[in-house]
Formats: sequence, C-alpha cells, structure tokens
Amino acid sequence: MNTEQAPTVSRLKAMPEPVRAYLEDVMFEQRNLVGLEIDQNSQCLARFGNFAQLGMQDDGRELLDFVTGLDSDVSHVVPLVQFNNCPPAHLHLAVLEGRRFVLAYTAESAYEELGIQQQLSNELSLQNSEKTQTIQALTQAQSLLRDSERELKRAHDLKSLFISKMSHEFGTPITAVLGRLRLLEQELSDTSDAARSHFAVVRRGVLHLHQLVQSVLDEARLEQGTLRLEPGAVVLSALCEDLEMLFQPLAQEKNLEFETAHESEHTLWIDGLRVKQILINLVSNAIKYTPSGKVSLYLHWRASKLSVSVQDTGPGMSKDQANSLFMPFRRLDEKTKVSGTGLGLAISLELAEHMGGAIEVQSTLGQGSRFVLTLPCELADVQHIRDTKALKILVVDDDADIRELLYLLLVREGAEVMQAENGAEAEKAWRVMQPDVILLDMQLGTEEGSQVARSLRKLGAVSRIVALSASNSDETSRQALAGGCDAFLSKPVDFEKLKSLMQEQ
Repeated sequence: MNTEQAPTVSRLKAMPEPVRAYLEDVMFEQRNLVGLEIDQNSQCLARFGNFAQLGMQDDGRELLDFVTGLDSDVSHVVPLVQFNNCPPAHLHLAVLEGRRFVLAYTAESAYEELGIQQQLSNELSLQNSEKTQTIQALTQAQSLLRDSERELKRAHDLKSLFISKMSHEFGTPITAVLGRLRLLEQELSDTSDAARSHFAVVRRGVLHLHQLVQSVLDEARLEQGTLRLEPGAVVLSALCEDLEMLFQPLAQEKNLEFETAHESEHTLWIDGLRVKQILINLVSNAIKYTPSGKVSLYLHWRASKLSVSVQDTGPGMSKDQANSLFMPFRRLDEKTKVSGTGLGLAISLELAEHMGGAIEVQSTLGQGSRFVLTLPCELADVQHIRDTKALKILVVDDDADIRELLYLLLVREGAEVMQAENGAEAEKAWRVMQPDVILLDMQLGTEEGSQVARSLRKLGAVSRIVALSASNSDETSRQALAGGCDAFLSKPVDFEKLKSLMQEQ
C-alpha cells in the first residue's frame, strides 16, 4: 500500500466562510465524503456520511480494515480504493488537532483520467509493437530486395555474357561467309545463269540468317541498353546501289518492278550498318507482301535529316493492322505462307528511335503502303577521306578465314596488305611495312587486342588503328579506344563501313 503524508487543513481554516461552505457542499454532496473518528487503538469513536454509496457497510468497517496496522499518529493517503465494484474512492488517515479521522470520498474523475492514461499507454504499446513489426517487415523486405538485386545482376551478367558469346560465335563465321559471297559474286560475271541463280539463293539465305541473328542480338542489346552506334561516312548513292543490287533479283523472281532513286551525291556521317539494317527490313517486307506491281525506294537528305521512303502496291492495311504493325512477333496474317518472325519491323523502329529518328506508316486497305524513315545526321567531311588504293594496310586477326577474306577484299580495292596472327607478328609486320591503317581484332586467342594496340603505340606507330570485334558492347569499344585504337567496328564486318573508317585521316 503506497502512502504519503496528508496535506494540512490550515489553509481551509483561513478561507472565508462562503468558500468553506462551498467546499463542504462539493465534498459532501458531489464527492460523497464519509469518515470515521478513531482512537489510538483504531477503535471507532464516531462516523458520518453515506457509506453505502461507496459500496461499504453502514458502519464503515471497511475503512478500519484499511488503516489497521498503520501508524495512527501519522497522516496517510491511499489513492483509488474500490469497494464491491462501486465507484473508486480516495482514502485518507488524517491526524487533525490531536484527533484521528479516516476519510473517504469518490474519485471517479481521477479514475477516468487514469483509465484514459492507461488506454493511451496501451495504444502506444500497440503502436510500438506495430512499428516494431513494420520495421522487421521492412528489414526483411530490404533483405529480399538485396537478394533479388543480386539475382537480377547475376541474370543481367549472364545475359550480357550470352550476347557477347553469341555475337562472337555468329559474327565471325557470318563475316567470312558474306565476304566470300561478295568475292564469289564478282567471279560469276561470266558464268551461266543457273550458277548465278544458285548463288543468289545462297546469298539471300545467308543474308536472312544474318538479319535474324542480328535482330535477336539487337533486341537483347536494346533491352539492356548496351547497343552502341558506329557512325561513319556513308555515300547516299552507294547505299542506294547496294540495296538495289541486293533486292533486284528477289523482285525479279516475283515479277515485281523494284525502283530506286536518290536525290544527290551527299556523303553522310551516320551509322550506315544500322541504316542499311532498317532499310533491308522495310524493303524485304514490302517485296514479301506485294504480289504484283512495284516497290520503290527513294532517299534524300535535307536540313540535317535523312529521309527514306519505301512504297509498295501491295494489299495495304487497315488502321488496326497498322497500329499493331511494330509490335514484336506480330504479323499481318499469321496464316500467310510468307516467312518471317514478325521481329524485323519492331527492331527497325527501336533502332530508328535509338538513333534519334522515327518510322511512320501510311496505308490504305487495297491501295498499298508507304513507310517513311527519318534520321538526324550531318554531312561527312569528305576532305579528310583517303583513297583506299593508296593505303598500306596491316590485318591482325587470329582467325585465318577472316584474315584471308580481308586480304582478298582489300587487295581487290588496290590496297597493299600484310597479315599477322598475333601481337608479336603484328610488331614485326609494322616494322617492315609502316602501314597507314591497322585492322586489329580485339581477341587474339589469349591476347587482348587493346594490349597489342598499346604495344604498337609504344613502338611509335601513328597508323590509324581500327578495332574489330564480334562484341558490340560499349565496354569493348571503350577498352579498344582506351588502348590506343582510333575507331571501332563490330562483326559481321560491313565492308563499305570498314572502307569508310580506313579512309578517314
């Protein structure tokens, strides 16, 4: 039982009579004051008040039970005592002028306040418990998030490794095949029509596989944000001629007229490989879906913008078909016998947007379609472009097929060419030849091409070094340029793009 010394009554005595009367009314009538006067042995001498209202018997014996054992010569306070589920009361043992009184009065307001405090304490405890649970849940979520981030990074790294491996595995042999086909095409000029026809079929098949592989790898690179552009000098007329040479045989097989035109002889500074990739997809689709009539290609440059129009006299499209045309793996008619994955146009649009441009389609059902590609680009500085025939070129690659291919293609252009398989051979050849250009593969067996470039620079090489790699990643390009290379070109090698990079001074 907690006790404390009771307050003195001297202040009450000093109060004016009206105040004392008011307080007596408050204490007796509103707070139900009851009490006993006891002697030194705690025997009752007198009693006053209605004990029943506080849940006690009429003689107030419960009060005597509470003070039994207490020092009756000292005042005590016992807060919030409750009798028989009645309202709680304050209990006082007061020693006043030598007389001893046991007093009790209702304490409902204090009890309610205590209850409110207890309720607030309970709510605070509940909030603290919920807060603790929330913190634990957040901690667990953060741990799961870190685990997920590690798994995502691992998946991203594996995907990057897969793309890099596939780029190398596909890029190197496709470069060799397309290059040999280019040479073979020149050899077939005096051969029979049948041989040229067989050749055209093989070339289209390889080109189709190349497009398919390139589209899949580009989709992955675009998704990861690792696709890099390789701008260079592109002659508008040469681009137009390449596309005409590529698609004229296919159009003739379908008895279609394939018409090409370009506005001027401008040389543009743009990623020619990506431009050609987009146009191959657009023209290929136009020829595929046009049963009769004509497909036309028109290129022009004006006000820092390349604009290319591909128009056909095919079946055209409805508005709904045109709206879904650039979605991956969507085709105009899934039941058609026309081959394709439905990925080419989606990749083309992504590539165009990646280059800062756009592709728009205008089509009317039954009246053909028109695709317009627009890309921002500037004119190339043709004053700094050298003639390939005047160049001495060193080819450094550990793949014999690629070395031989580049040798044959460059010799046909009139260049003087030497070959090297590794870094040691490259240094020897450089001392002998003092080449104008070095074509350097970035992975020479166990040697890094960037390290070979550094070694050549230390020897005093001022040659223009063009790095070649089956990887198209920014990291590979950064390593090449940091090692001393002047330019970077990914495989499969576009020979026209390669010539453009070599001719720069």
